Amino acid sequence: PYGYRNKMEFTVAPGPVVGLHQADRYDVVLDIERCLLQSETMNALLDALRGEVRARGLSVYDPATEEGLLRFVALRAAGGTGEAMVNVVASAPAVEALAPVAAGLRARVPATASVVLTVNAKKAAVAVGSEEHLLLGRDHIRETLGGLAFQISAGSFFQTNTAQAERLFALVADACALDGSETVLDLFSGTGAISLLLARRCRRGYGIEVAAAAVADAVRNARANGVENCTFLAGEVRHVLPTLVRDGVRADVVVADPPRAGFHPKALGALGALAPQRLVYVSCNPATLARDLGALVARGYRVEWVQPVDMFPQTPHIEAVARLTRSA
Repeated sequence: PYGYRNKMEFTVAPGPVVGLHQADRYDVVLDIERCLLQSETMNALLDALRGEVRARGLSVYDPATEEGLLRFVALRAAGGTGEAMVNVVASAPAVEALAPVAAGLRARVPATASVVLTVNAKKAAVAVGSEEHLLLGRDHIRETLGGLAFQISAGSFFQTNTAQAERLFALVADACALDGSETVLDLFSGTGAISLLLARRCRRGYGIEVAAAAVADAVRNARANGVENCTFLAGEVRHVLPTLVRDGVRADVVVADPPRAGFHPKALGALGALAPQRLVYVSCNPATLARDLGALVARGYRVEWVQPVDMFPQTPHIEAVARLTRSA
């Protein structure tokens, strides 16, 4: 299928063009009129943003001279609610210059519920920054998944394929095999999607997430859905997990959805000390999954099964869910 992505990041380059980097030339940005992988709402926003930038003559950041304002734009669209977000990444907090752009985007695309300005004044060519300014609407959009409502802010992680995320999370829930008596620990918990979906099936839940904005979203999501048996902790898993172990927290089941780099060795060591009976590993990188599964087997776990899930159609990338149990 096409049109499945609910988030895309584009580079704004001199021209001005708004698009993606050429595969073999990072210094070349191709002007993208329509991306087949994203929703039609996001394509409309992409076209609207390009029009606003050109009509208003806004300056574009040039990496060679380190001058100019606009650097990136991240688009989100919620399939369950239809709400859309535009996150403009610029080199300076030019709120007055960009407020008319935000108004123009909503006029062109009424589904626009949030326009955020993120400031990245550093050389690093990344669509994240040190501060945020709300230009229009709310600082988040709302999404529905698995019968729950979620708030997603500009800096929060959320699965990019909502339809397949439903299938992925159902597989995770089955792998956890909860009977309602367990304590569940959700590592790299993002906005709390897995934690909150499992909260209905367990006694107590904990989520650990490094992004403060995502933790704030998770807390709000728990409150909005009436979930009272989940606690969300901010920090790197490799630091927070050993602290929980020292504090005497015990988990019957651990769910982990790490970034592509997989587990930090210290986090794996703390996980071994925690010694949950069941471990469900969600991975977007088969190489680091294989590496970490080997380390977990060496720590006394047995891999029962691994199930691929195609979260990224039309690409070579694959998600996978692995279920492990502690050997007797």
